[in-house]
Amino acid sequence: MLQQILRDLYIDPELLAELGEDQKQTLFCRMREEQVRRWRIWDNEQQELEKLNGGKPERKPKVKFLEGSDGEPWTWVMGEHPDDKSIEQILEEEAREKARKLAEKEAKEFRKSVEAGLNEILDLNQKQIQKTVEAELNEILDMNQKQIEQLEAAKTLNRLKEKTITIIPDHEEDDSDIYCTVDELRRKLRTTTPFEVQKYNGNPKMNVNSVPQYRNKVAATVAQWEKRVMEERTSQIFNRLQKKQLEAAKEAEDADKRQEILWRAQEKKAKEAEQQIREIARRAREEHKRTSCCEVPEVPIENGTSQQVKRITKEPASMSVGVIKPRSREAITEWFQTVEVERRAAAIDDKNQAAPWFHGLISRQEAENLLSDKPVGSFLVRISEKICGYAISYKDLDRCKHYLIDASNGHYQFLGANQIPHKTLGDLISFHETQAITALGGELLRTPCRPAYIPDVFRGLSIYAAR
Repeated sequence: MLQQILRDLYIDPELLAELGEDQKQTLFCRMREEQVRRWRIWDNEQQELEKLNGGKPERKPKVKFLEGSDGEPWTWVMGEHPDDKSIEQILEEEAREKARKLAEKEAKEFRKSVEAGLNEILDLNQKQIQKTVEAELNEILDMNQKQIEQLEAAKTLNRLKEKTITIIPDHEEDDSDIYCTVDELRRKLRTTTPFEVQKYNGNPKMNVNSVPQYRNKVAATVAQWEKRVMEERTSQIFNRLQKKQLEAAKEAEDADKRQEILWRAQEKKAKEAEQQIREIARRAREEHKRTSCCEVPEVPIENGTSQQVKRITKEPASMSVGVIKPRSREAITEWFQTVEVERRAAAIDDKNQAAPWFHGLISRQEAENLLSDKPVGSFLVRISEKICGYAISYKDLDRCKHYLIDASNGHYQFLGANQIPHKTLGDLISFHETQAITALGGELLRTPCRPAYIPDVFRGLSIYAAR
């Protein structure tokens, strides 16, 4: 298993989740050592190639920076030149320009509405004036028509009589209009009627041609009013924008303060977590060095004597069973019933009794739930869902720890390098009842967590519960 991980420099995330922190750090140390070893091999090969090529350096692209008179890279720091505007001035100019454009837009829209209303009023007044003038002109024409008719009547009478006509009126009237000749009457009409029409046309109230002059005056007044309103609106909009900018700056400052507080709290937590990881990594490195050079403790065997178990420093070339990830829970159950039960090296003794700490195929979360109310040092063994092997779930002070057991090479050992192999799973459990799983953690398997019923993997087999 370890040999394949080091060969691929990859570990399945699900398998990695099953490892404890100490096992993770130990595995990372081994993977880093493998990376360094490969890099050294590659570096030596590159040096050999350079020697064979005559040591000609490769031409690499370069970047040349423009230099100033002082020989340093030429730089331009905005804001330091006398002609440069400060950021406050730039922002103020932008705000004023924005306010001016908004005011112009509002004034343009309002001017259109005002001009439309004024044009409607002027058109209405012009029509009324034209109607009044036409009515009065028609009245004058009617009066002139009556005078013309009187003149025609006088001509008719003049033909019947001689140059003077004597008329005795029924009531008193102006004698100058009665006792006159036809020529005098014509002259009188010529002098009177044009005067009245001219007088009427001279009336400024009836002058229709004066309407365009009113239009020009109204347009000039509207333009002056528009300019004044636009200046006032520009000032108002600018003040409003300035107020919004101040409020936004204040909100941003408050948000920065809150973010700073949150960031400091997160930084503190991150530093604490990093410190814990560094401490775990340091312990893992120390334990890795210690286990690499120290002697192996003696493991008791059945006849009461003790023997020293050899460490396996190299994995076998054949990695058939343990390397392959089980396809399903059914495949795991089949592997256990066909391989492990026949070997009787896992969780079954000679009397066909299941071990009191064996729970069969359960998940990591189920194991943690079973150990949640148990004292420190309680443990159980379960079949791993990630590899063809087992996992020990151990109740520690603050959490549950999980350790993978590789059963792929005919013996049982924790996943990792320089681990002690055991002939049976029970031997491994018995060994760590007196020897800590890790030297720094001091995990001793004290109290087994008994299952409430026979595990399902024993279904159909003549296996009995432990007494």
